[in-house]
Amino acid sequence: MTNYDNMLSTYRIKNTLFKNRVLAAPITTNRIAIDGAPTPEAIDAYETKARGGFAQVTITESFVDYEFSARHEHGLDLFSPNMTTHHMESIAILTEAIKAHGAIASIQLNHVGNVNHPNTCIDNRNPIGPSAFMRPDGVQVDEMDEEMMNRVADNFANACGNAKALGFDMIMLHGGHGWLLSQFISPLSNKRKDKWGGSLENRARFPMLVLDKVRAEVGNNFPIEFRISGDERVEGGMHLDETIEYCKMIEDKVDLIHVTAGIYHSHVETKAFSSMFDKHGCNVDLAAAIKKNVKVPVAAVGGFNDPELIDRVIGEGMCDFVAMGRQQFADPDFVKKTILNKADEIAPCLRCSCFNPLPSDPDARNVALPWHCAVNPLSQRELRWRQAPKPQASRDVLVIGGGVGGLYAAITAAERGHKVTLAEKKDRLGGHLWFTDTDTHKGDLRRYRESLITRAKRAGVKIELETEADEDYIKSKSPYALICAVGSTPAVPPIPGVENADFALKVYSEPEKIGKKIAIVGGGLIGCETAFYLAEKGHDVMILEMLDDIAKEANDSHRRALIPRMKKLLNWKCNVRVTEIKADGVEYADSKGEKSFIDADTVLYSTGMRANTDAVERFRKTVPLFFPIGDCVSARLVKQATYEGFCAAMDIL
Repeated sequence: MTNYDNMLSTYRIKNTLFKNRVLAAPITTNRIAIDGAPTPEAIDAYETKARGGFAQVTITESFVDYEFSARHEHGLDLFSPNMTTHHMESIAILTEAIKAHGAIASIQLNHVGNVNHPNTCIDNRNPIGPSAFMRPDGVQVDEMDEEMMNRVADNFANACGNAKALGFDMIMLHGGHGWLLSQFISPLSNKRKDKWGGSLENRARFPMLVLDKVRAEVGNNFPIEFRISGDERVEGGMHLDETIEYCKMIEDKVDLIHVTAGIYHSHVETKAFSSMFDKHGCNVDLAAAIKKNVKVPVAAVGGFNDPELIDRVIGEGMCDFVAMGRQQFADPDFVKKTILNKADEIAPCLRCSCFNPLPSDPDARNVALPWHCAVNPLSQRELRWRQAPKPQASRDVLVIGGGVGGLYAAITAAERGHKVTLAEKKDRLGGHLWFTDTDTHKGDLRRYRESLITRAKRAGVKIELETEADEDYIKSKSPYALICAVGSTPAVPPIPGVENADFALKVYSEPEKIGKKIAIVGGGLIGCETAFYLAEKGHDVMILEMLDDIAKEANDSHRRALIPRMKKLLNWKCNVRVTEIKADGVEYADSKGEKSFIDADTVLYSTGMRANTDAVERFRKTVPLFFPIGDCVSARLVKQATYEGFCAAMDIL
């Protein structure tokens, strides 16, 4: 038994019973659809979430027509009159796979309205919306007339009716994030002067028309979930006070109100997707305010990744359900682990953005890459790895290095039945992640580290700390396979006077030695996050970066979260070259060669990491089956180290 009685309690909506209070929110998976039908990979990915214990699994955003509503090709086609038998069977197999594990199968239906682009509208027509205007990108948006409104509403109803016929237990209508239904309700986008605009009652007419037509199509006992942005968090947008009144208008037409926030095209800034700098459950206050004013149940979404928080907010009556987005990728067994008293094994979502946006560089190739999770190498690769060959025997496996890659390799090998020893030269596991004990914004990364250590111990990995592995040690173990995860060391820049500086992460291990005024040489992600950490603690920080921008290796979402926060607290100079580090500061030259000096009590450098290739080469010939992984091959992120450790262990047969 567990202590999460609120989270794990049942809830009934009409004739539909939810086995617990945790919902898998709609979120895109790789290769979800081909020509509108789900792929085997997508079916397996969604079934994995259902098998993991979620009460409801909602298929990602799908659209209600190919005429104006679809912004991409990932959605299921639930509207075409010429759906083939194969197409319909594939969707029915998907819903059957979800329901086989006691989960409720749902799907999110959407129309993106005025943010669409002519090349995704049929015949390259202009996108449509509540009001006509010329967008900043030069695209003309056409105003919807009543005939078009009724056509779109009929399309919603038709798609919902087909969803019900193909086995879905309920549907979600997307009325948030700046898409069409929310464009009508929001004063930011609805500038009409007729009965469809102006007052809140008028702006609500079109979403209510859609709801009425959907209800007439699916019947009274089929649950309708309505997703809204509790607050758009943009100037001139829809705010909480009006959202509450809007929810009171529609509460008799829906069965569950799903509260998110913000708008998609400013997703980090408005907390449509929260960042690691936002509190967990960042939208639950919006959900709680709405719940106080409506009689239907309310779900909250926004950075939830901890059973204790979920149990508390439900127990306190702030919401009736919690929906999880990216946490589904991080650990689809989230609910099951909670039920089995293994919450300490949950891999928490780091909110590091698992999707790969198209490159912003106009000269780069327009290549879309698959989305993968930093802490779960199986995520969105479920089907392929489920078909991997099984080990032929239990092997003796030696892992050298207890960082992320080494830990994940050891866990995977042990869980596949091998006898695993992990040797770590330090007195603790986790590699470079030791600094997460101090950095308040890295709590999830610390939890990930601790979950790996817990999993390794429970899987039976023999852990030998303070063990310096060498050729004699390896020979004494006589392993069948050796996974080398000996990591990296900071690259010391060849700058005169560098002996007057220290590696950036020293601020976490020896904070008492850090002065008030700090210069950091190198504006990559480590340098920037260290600088922000120090600035939050009141230090005066300057970053000196030789490239034309800082944190260039960070993904777009993380930069959107980090850079504005940095601008408020610290300074940096780009396109400069540090020429000398002195005891009292740093000399640097700009792009014209003109030199300047900045005073500093402490100088830090963050100029990359150097792979420990010497150790790799020493160990390479000690064992025939040898796998170097992680930083000892090249500088790696958590995502890469985790995946390489997993892959190496999977190849031991």
